[in-house]
This record gives sequence, structure tokens and C-alpha cells, in this order.
Amino acid sequence: MQSGSPIVSDQISPTADAAAAATLRSLAWRSPSTPHGDGDNGGDNGFTGLDHAISPGVTAIDLASPPLCGGLCTNAGAHVDSGLLDRARSLVAALRYAGHDVGVLMSRSLDLFFEYLYPLTPLVHETSLKGALGEFISFTNSMSSGNHQGSHLEPWREPAFASVTAVAAASAFFLPKDIFPEGRSVCDILLSHSRASLNSYVEADLASPNANSLAVRYFHSNCLHAAGLPGQSWLVFGEASRLAQSMQLYDDNALAGLDPLEAELRRRAFWILYMGDKSAAILNNRPITIHKFSFESGITTTYPRAFHENEASVVSPTSNNPNVDSMPMSHARTLIEGFNANLRLWETSSDILLELRLIRDRQQQDRVDGSVALSSELGNVPAAVELQQISDLERQRLDRLYVRFVTCLDTLPPPLQSYTLALLSTDSSTTSSTTEAFRTNQCIVQCANLQVSVHCLRMILAQKLEVLAPSSLFGGSPGGLGHADLQKTEIARDMLRVIQEAPFWSLQVNGEPYVEKIRLIGASLLEIIHRNGSSPIAVRARADFTVLLDLLTRLDSRASDALRNDSGWA
Repeated sequence: MQSGSPIVSDQISPTADAAAAATLRSLAWRSPSTPHGDGDNGGDNGFTGLDHAISPGVTAIDLASPPLCGGLCTNAGAHVDSGLLDRARSLVAALRYAGHDVGVLMSRSLDLFFEYLYPLTPLVHETSLKGALGEFISFTNSMSSGNHQGSHLEPWREPAFASVTAVAAASAFFLPKDIFPEGRSVCDILLSHSRASLNSYVEADLASPNANSLAVRYFHSNCLHAAGLPGQSWLVFGEASRLAQSMQLYDDNALAGLDPLEAELRRRAFWILYMGDKSAAILNNRPITIHKFSFESGITTTYPRAFHENEASVVSPTSNNPNVDSMPMSHARTLIEGFNANLRLWETSSDILLELRLIRDRQQQDRVDGSVALSSELGNVPAAVELQQISDLERQRLDRLYVRFVTCLDTLPPPLQSYTLALLSTDSSTTSSTTEAFRTNQCIVQCANLQVSVHCLRMILAQKLEVLAPSSLFGGSPGGLGHADLQKTEIARDMLRVIQEAPFWSLQVNGEPYVEKIRLIGASLLEIIHRNGSSPIAVRARADFTVLLDLLTRLDSRASDALRNDSGWA
């Protein structure tokens, strides 16, 4: 989505079909699985006209969250403005031109989101979201009949439109064509309409944010990342992160007095932004912006809980598909326990990395102070020095932190344990019901994400810790770099086992961040190959690297091209 790409205007001409056709043709030159050009410089928003500029025509709207609205409802007596009507017409026309009925396409995209993506991003409430979609479908039906002043239009407002289209866009961008064949043809349409909608009420949204404000931006960020625009994705993510901090969501007291559903959605939004912040810092060298040291009182917000524990009386409307709200309490808890385990992984690993940074800074400052005293007569300033062996106290603290990290997944429910993937890969029997298949798919996606994440983080920590004490930390054996490299090949093999046992679609569903974790393992194997020449360690690393590179190629990832070029085997 390069600068200058056509977007949906706030004012749609009467010939909406023709305008939609022109928009679709302009988007058809690429697919979401390919990079969107070289225009992503991290500082330029390629969505011309959608850059959250404050429009003089924007009026404040009531963004309060009544019970069961999940941040989507507004003042029920408000009329639907012409901008929203134009956006709705434009979306219907664009999807029709692409060969899709808006009601069928949107319903399918939300159903698929809750089956495959919800375990990773539980930021929306299914009852509220599908209720909003029902209002929108009624809205579009009334437009086709020429009656768009009916009572069913009243609850339908911009925040709901932005949220529904953002979730639908996430399904279109992330789900493979075997699961969602229509995704490639509609992903840009859905994202551009969602961003245009957010832009139309951004001033009121920033003045009175709620959980939906964070969720919509998070989905936009993920879609931009999947589209090959990491710089723009980071900027949108940063806006969501700063908004969460301005809402003081790091403090549990900030959630007191809110509707229980809204409070839980804000809690989840904060923690998923916290995880995203750590992931970006560890995998992409971004600065850490949300940590316990960032706030005077630390982080007191409790971990998320299942919706059932906050609102026991809420039950979703009956539908042909199973849904999250009506699932048994045990399965709802399984999903949220998996989400919290992932949170603990990134929290404890970032604690170790920050502790290492503090140790490094202390050692360097001590060395610099000593060198300055010795060299003051010469008038020169010493360069940075390499790290020394750590003290016993530092070692004990790192030991405690590392034990917390390696035990993060010990208490996972059985459906999320690593052996689940192995059992699935050897069991050719089919599930007994649609509901069981739905829940199994949710657990597979979450399990694959957890297991690859833990091995990726193990590799990162192994690389960092060997700098301080390569021969003695955390079970390392004496013998120098060769033994450290051997340990890393074992970590790589653990990850390879997971991704070979997991269904291929589960790797695709986890998206580009998942690919980045796999690529990091590949880069580590490449270093081992170059460092060890023709030794048995290099032979092992080379064999595993080949398997991993083939996997990345099948995932159609930009990371595979980068690895192949780095390896010199292109």
C-alpha cells in the first residue's frame, strides 16, 4: 500500500459501483502475500488521506460502553451520518465488484476469525461483534430497498463499522487460501474501509478512548505487518501503545468502576500490547516502551480472565457455528490460560534481557571509571569494553529469572502441551463433531504459537547468556564455544520438531511474527555453520538449516529470501 494508492473517499459519488471498480482494479496488481513495494520507510503513512489528520467536520460522539456492547455501542438515539452511509455503500459495492455478497463474506470472515485467530488475539467479544455485524447486514439490506432511516440503523455507528471491518481484514490477511480463499481479493478493501472509518472519528476517539480504540489499532497494525509494511505497522502499534498508557491501563485501579466486559477487554488490550512491545524489541530491535520500570507504581493490572468469570449470564445467540461465549467454561479457561502463558514467556524473557543490560552497563561503567582514572594524564577516553564474568549475586538473580522462564509452560492445560501436536500428527481419525473440530483448531493454533515462541526465546537467551558466562550458566557444560553451538543446535531441533508436527495451516495462521521467530533460528544455524567449518556440529546445523529454509519457502515468506541470500546458496 504505497503512498499515492487510491483510497475510499469520505464522500462517495452516486455511481458507487464504478468507484468501487476503480478502487479494486488499483489494488489488484498485488496480493497480500507479497511485499508492497519499497515505500515503507517507517515514517510515511502510505494510506494517503487516512493518516488520522483531524477533520474539521468530525464531531464528538458518545463512546461510552454500555453492558454487552464491548466498546461498540454508542448513543442509541443518534442518527447515522452521511459519511458512514457512503462508507457502507462503498464497501458493499467494492465487495460486490469482487464477486462477494457483503453479508456472506463478512459473516464468514468473523466465523473464521473466532475459529482460528481469536486464541491469539482475544480482543473482541463475540456476542457484541456479531450483533454489530447483524445490524450492519440489516443496514445494507435497507439500503438496497431504499429505506435507510429505519430504527435498525440507530445502533450502527462508526466504531462498530471500524471494528467489524478490522476483524474481517485480519481474517483476510492472515488466513491461508485453503481456509479463506476469498481473503486475497478483499483484504485491502476491508482494511482501507476500516482505516477510513477510524479516521472519521479519530478526534473523539482520542479524547474518550475505550477498549475498541485499542483493538482496532492493533488489528490495523497486524494487517499492515502482514502486508509487508513493518514501518507503518510499528507506527500504528505505537499509537495504540501510547493510548493504552494514557488510559493508565498498567494500573488495575484504572479498571475499577467500569462495566465488567469493558474492563476485561481493556485488560486484554493492555497485555497484548505489552507482549507486542516485547516481541518487537526482541525480534526487530525496537525499543522497549512498556515495562514495569516505565511506571512509578510498576504494573499492577492483573492477567486476563475468561469472559465467563466476568459475566456469567452472557450467552451468545444461537447460530450454526460454535462460538466462544457459549463454549464450556473449561475450554474458555484453556484458551485464556494459553494466552496468559504466552504473556509470561515474553514477560520473563524480557526481564532476563533487561537484567543482562543492567549488568552490562554496570560493568562497563566500572571499567570506564577505572580506565579514566588511569589514563587521565594522557587525556584519552577509553572505548567500550567487553563483559566480564558475573558476580555470584548477579548469577543467583539470573538463575531465578531463568527458572521462571523455563517453567512458564509447565502448568499448561493438556490441550496446549507440546505432546498434543505429536498426537495429532499420528492420529488419522477425524473429530466427532463440528464443535469438537472448532475447539481443536483453536488449541492447535495456540499450541503451535506457544511452542515455537519458547524455543525462539530459548535461542535468544542462549546467545545473550553465553557472552557473560558461556561455560557455566544454566546447565552449560565446560568446553567453550563448541558446546554452546551444540546447545543451540538442540534448541533448533526442538523447534523443527514442533513445526514439523504441527499442521501446516497452523503455521500460516500464526502469520509473519511466527515466520520471524523461525527465521531467527535459521540465522542462528547459519552462524554456527560459518563458525564451525566442516565439523559435525556444522554438518548437523546445515541439515537442519536446509529443512528450515524449505519450510520458509513453503510459507511464501520474505524471510526465506533473506536467509537464502545470507547463506550464499541462492
